[in-house]
Amino acid sequence: MAKTAVHKRQVLDLITATGNTIKLHSADPGTTGASAIATTPASGNTTWAAAVDGSGGDAGKASATGSKVTLQVPASTTVTHYGIYNGATFLRGEALDASITVNATGPVSVDVTPRSTYE
Repeated sequence: MAKTAVHKRQVLDLITATGNTIKLHSADPGTTGASAIATTPASGNTTWAAAVDGSGGDAGKASATGSKVTLQVPASTTVTHYGIYNGATFLRGEALDASITVNATGPVSVDVTPRSTYE
């Protein structure tokens, strides 16, 4: 069923308003928040911008970008996903654009800018 761009943006604004806590994961967190990484700090908070009409690969979707979250990843760890939480409650996971591998001499600070889309 077709949705207007206005509706898509409004729904995405509601979705992003439900969670602003970001945690890193070493694999797809599924529906439970599995594979969370013990970062320092344990999580960070993002501030979501209002949803806009997507462009490029997100054309036809609403898109929202959160503010950057910086977390320190321990040595010998690969980060593939981030999770979006409401406090301690896992809501959903997203894949990073590219995996981040921290070598044995870590820890390393990693910046993640979360994104969410709705179509």
